[in-house]
Amino acid sequence: MHILATQSIVLLGLPGCGKSKVAKSLNKQFSVSLYGEITESDLMQSTRPGCFEWQNFTKPPKPEKDAQVWCVIDVRSTLPDSSWLEGYLTQLLSTADGIVFSFVEQASLQEQAWWNKWLTQVFRQLNRKKPPITRWLNQEFPSGFTGFSKMEVVSSELSDNPLYEHSAMQIETFRFEVGKVVLDHLLMGLDNSRQNLGMKITRVLGVVETLEYENLVELQCSALRWDMYASESEKPTGFIEISGIELDQAWLSQIVHASKL
Repeated sequence: MHILATQSIVLLGLPGCGKSKVAKSLNKQFSVSLYGEITESDLMQSTRPGCFEWQNFTKPPKPEKDAQVWCVIDVRSTLPDSSWLEGYLTQLLSTADGIVFSFVEQASLQEQAWWNKWLTQVFRQLNRKKPPITRWLNQEFPSGFTGFSKMEVVSSELSDNPLYEHSAMQIETFRFEVGKVVLDHLLMGLDNSRQNLGMKITRVLGVVETLEYENLVELQCSALRWDMYASESEKPTGFIEISGIELDQAWLSQIVHASKL
């Protein structure tokens, strides 16, 4: 049995960073059991080995002595000029025992270097040793990877740090029914809402018919990126899910409605 299969591992990160894909990779490579999403009460009560996903990026879990906390970072894009997003990622990192760079094969060396430099600055400001980093390349961990060592985290020191000041917020998800859409109009409207209106959109999901493409398009947009792929589904979902913090549902409804054919 691989040593990772005996560990309790909690994956956290910004929405769309690749936590679920990383978890599946742990299961495939190292036979780590998968338990899906976990809440704080579950974490406190659970001592079983396996991989858990922490979904509330606005509130990091409290450090548990029996659980390793890994922060997953999608390094394909650098952080936008967004203090709230940077603040929440910093809070997640403050409890991490290790960092996983995801989708490395799609990231340039410049982007990877940017993240390394940013992390060095963040942990210097947190007055905490920078955790080790492993790279998840082509959906695989390095062959000799054995996980991370548990790092000591002093909660009182973190709470006094100015970088650790973002309070937990409710994550909202709105579902909008759609038929065929003009994809360019939809993405332009959502990007404008985020960039110019300051709307805190963190995830957009759906499988839709579009004017631009013959095949169905799958939207997997994250807090950092607007990603879309040729869908493997035979049918559209018939809706788009938009998640984030303090969203204007009426405005988003107008954006989606305006993109419909």
